[in-house]
Amino acid sequence: MSEGATQQLLATLADEARRKLYARIVAEGSLAVTDLTSKERRHLDALVRAGLASINDDTASEVDAFSSLLQRTQAASGVDRFVRDGRIEIWPAKPDDRMAVMRWAAARALPQGESLDERSVTERLGELWRDPVALRRDLFDSGLIHRTQDGSSYWRE
Repeated sequence: MSEGATQQLLATLADEARRKLYARIVAEGSLAVTDLTSKERRHLDALVRAGLASINDDTASEVDAFSSLLQRTQAASGVDRFVRDGRIEIWPAKPDDRMAVMRWAAARALPQGESLDERSVTERLGELWRDPVALRRDLFDSGLIHRTQDGSSYWRE
């Protein structure tokens, strides 16, 4: 379910009359459209547009709009708790989480077998985190990346 569809669903249910009509449909399993007042019919049309109900053969029925919404909003796990749109949003407090994020960053910025100069590594890390120099140092200090003694070349094993 898209962000716009989710907003429409919530806005539709914000109206008390629509919410009551939706509750009737859910409680009774279905409603005869011909038994609805013109005002209730307008509310039903809004429920249909929001994906909460459907009309077939003059019968209004519930549509399961919440399963897809709940699937989309499942809690993120692993590195995804800290990374949004390919960038680290939050620096993890726990050492294990921090190491997982650093492994992710090392793999993204410096593929195995590739050797880069310091500037290139820093630029790539800058695409992943707001402080690429600190990230580069953390990756080196943790042993996730290696460098020549003079710091002119970085690589990952």
